Amino acid sequence: MRKISIRDLEPGSKFTKSIYLDKDTVFVGADQPITQQDLDRLVQFGITFVLTDGEKVTADGQDKTSAGAGPGYFDTNLPFYQDDENSTRYKYLLEKANTAKVEFNAVFKDCFDLVQKTYRSASEGRYTEIREFREIAERIADHTKANSQISILLLSHSHSGYYLYTHICYATFFSVMLGNFLEFSRPKLIDLALASLFADIGMVTVPEEVSEKKGALSELDLKTIKRHPVTGYQILTQRLKLKNSLAIVALQHHEAVDGSGYPQRILANQIEELTKVFMIGDQFAAMIHPRPYRQAVLPYEAMKIMISENVNRFDLKMVRLFLNKLSMFPVGSGVVLSDLRMGMVIESNKDKPLRPVIRVTKDAEGKRLKHLEFVDLMKDLNLYIQQAIPFSQIY
Repeated sequence: MRKISIRDLEPGSKFTKSIYLDKDTVFVGADQPITQQDLDRLVQFGITFVLTDGEKVTADGQDKTSAGAGPGYFDTNLPFYQDDENSTRYKYLLEKANTAKVEFNAVFKDCFDLVQKTYRSASEGRYTEIREFREIAERIADHTKANSQISILLLSHSHSGYYLYTHICYATFFSVMLGNFLEFSRPKLIDLALASLFADIGMVTVPEEVSEKKGALSELDLKTIKRHPVTGYQILTQRLKLKNSLAIVALQHHEAVDGSGYPQRILANQIEELTKVFMIGDQFAAMIHPRPYRQAVLPYEAMKIMISENVNRFDLKMVRLFLNKLSMFPVGSGVVLSDLRMGMVIESNKDKPLRPVIRVTKDAEGKRLKHLEFVDLMKDLNLYIQQAIPFSQIY
């Protein structure tokens, strides 16, 4: 049987013969479609290859959006629980997100497809033109700047592809979001997006058995991984001819403002501004999505970690701006209220970040509501957020 990398598996893919985890253990039967749950299990257990004698017969390659496609989230055709001026405004916020979702999914899929194609080609020593990347960078910059509901779309979105490629796209969106908070000009946002998309290209030189290792990394593994900023910078400047002001993000994105990073151990005043922005978007995106070696954390937990445990890694003003703008419970976060109802944050309160507006999706017994119900915690002072929960639990 031949090996098939999980990078080449997508929901809906089928093979003419059974797929095995090893020579004795069947994973998916012949002509049975692979599901997103199947792929998640492979990642969870650190499995990087499967085995088969069959041929791949289908691969739909479609994005799978969690909750965004579900009736509990974007469906605004439900009747109001309480029909008033505020409820109408909150419904409008959801309708804006619903409209933006179509374009966002298209931009994200095109981003993923381009990153996948380019990174795979680079791993084989073949390189693409910068032009295609500039086009997708422009679309990401424009979509993020024009869409005030971008955090809902990012936090509710789930893509089935290989984690490195999806991570690059998420990190780019979050970085451009921060660039927008910093009031970057459109050309500067496009440069930021372009640099972000190429930031991890050096990872194509890291063997899969190292980059996808579930257990503890050996000293040799760490040395191998820590070379990727330098190799990425070399690929960008020597092969792709990307200008140095953008390629430098690949070289510096694992540095820290206190000089404890790698590969050069430089201090804050030597780290470029675009790099400082990407470092924050990269870290936040990495923490809220699963990796082969660890589970994802909730956005709420990611924020606490970034402002406490990792405070010496980032530009403090930038990270504070990022977290303040997203709020402690970012728009799009899943939460449980103190009366055990569940819902999603649809509007934050910059003065009282623990008291946002919630769109309630489930009652205290966990049953999905058949009406639109909103709770403004600034007005209903008897309620509070008991805990943050994964977005998948609220619909």
